[in-house]
Amino acid sequence: MLSPTILSLVAIGSSLVPTARSAAIALEPQVVLKNESVQLPGFPHPNPIKSYWQDPPHRIANLRTTPDLPTNETFDYVIIGSGISGAATAFKLLQRDPELSILMLEARTAASGASGRNGGHCKTGDWKQVKTWVELYGEDEALKIGKMEQDCTDDMADFVHSYNVSSGWQDVETADVYWTKEKFEEAAAIVDYQRELAARRPNDVPQNNPRTVYEGQAARDYWKWPEILGAITYKAHTQNPYLTVAAMLELALDMGLNLQTKTMALNLTQVSTSTSKDAKWEVRTDRGTVKGKKVVLATNGFTPALHAGFKSTNFLEPGRSQVSALHPSADTSQNPVFLRSNSHADAPGGGDYIIARAPSDIGAGDVIYGGGQQFSPTRERNITDDSVINETIAKYLHNIGRVTYGHKNWGDTTKLVHDWVGITCYTEDGFPVVGPVPGDDGLFASVCMNGHGMAWAFRSAEALVEMMTEGKEPEWFPKPMRAERAWKASK
Repeated sequence: MLSPTILSLVAIGSSLVPTARSAAIALEPQVVLKNESVQLPGFPHPNPIKSYWQDPPHRIANLRTTPDLPTNETFDYVIIGSGISGAATAFKLLQRDPELSILMLEARTAASGASGRNGGHCKTGDWKQVKTWVELYGEDEALKIGKMEQDCTDDMADFVHSYNVSSGWQDVETADVYWTKEKFEEAAAIVDYQRELAARRPNDVPQNNPRTVYEGQAARDYWKWPEILGAITYKAHTQNPYLTVAAMLELALDMGLNLQTKTMALNLTQVSTSTSKDAKWEVRTDRGTVKGKKVVLATNGFTPALHAGFKSTNFLEPGRSQVSALHPSADTSQNPVFLRSNSHADAPGGGDYIIARAPSDIGAGDVIYGGGQQFSPTRERNITDDSVINETIAKYLHNIGRVTYGHKNWGDTTKLVHDWVGITCYTEDGFPVVGPVPGDDGLFASVCMNGHGMAWAFRSAEALVEMMTEGKEPEWFPKPMRAERAWKASK
């Protein structure tokens, strides 16, 4: 494995300034501990903006299962990252074998990355790509992709209901709404294409979530948004994602997971072994070095900073996503428009997504509005700093709600409840990166969910667990999501 380029920090006056040097060692841990406001380039910022969902913090937010980092033990698995990917991997591993020893390292507080910072959706929003998937990968693989997306959201719903998770989970009607005739007609044609696939291959398509198409005035009458040209509706879910993931972590903790928060992984080292019982990997952190037989990267947009091989491919692109919680001045409690969720790819901000908190929720009536990346010259790509707000995007998000919902639904004014951001990760093909890392025996990844983690990560973790325990991927897992493609794409 290639050793990553490490940054050392030198004191200049009263501040710390990064300087680059190549080395096969990790950052000196005392540097991070002495100045908690310093962000190591590409790594998680130590002081991110608090997410709307994280107020108040969960009881395990700062948990360290053992007061001291267990540096003398060799774990069966070391999982880096405590978001939905890391939590699901730990949970599913321990479900299979409660005797496993698993250590989870989290750079900040539990579930403090993208999983605790998103817009609160759990929906199958990528369905519109099915025709493109067929053209690129063939019908069999395309259908696996579509089915995995639906199965993953269904699995998330089953998890929440089976374990009585208190995360404000709501089963809702959602819609992809359209403002332009061209985009709506393209989407309606995809619905027809899906129906033809379902007629020919009923057992291979996503199940029990048909799309209903409304056009023109019928769309405006049904969805009650005054300016849309079309709407395609289907079933989805809303939630407090932070609480859902925290519940998953708690279940894993009950089965023996050792969680170490505020413990930043800085460097991975592959070690030679004389027997199968010895460690294959050392993970150096700002609190010491831990050992594992297998290591799982559940590090999403921070992966390139930790693993030089991934960085060299340029396949994973971190980005910053921004969300606002707003409160309309109109009384929304009896308005069915605010019992739905929405997304629209052809609005001015591009790829906007919206949910409203249900009357029974904490924060009832708040509208969660995310998107607006098109108003950034960089589209917020190659950014890993979630300690600041993009004011241009914020201004757009604060004002677009009354435009989309219409004055009658929204009212005269808007109260800003909270702005926040999260670091996401993107690939050119839009798929997560899952599986063994080429050339690094015992190293695995489930990363880069493309801002769609609630519909990819839970099933990706299931596939990864089977790869790690059975030595092969499950039949249902789509080949276009294999981790190895990152290296093939870079050639």
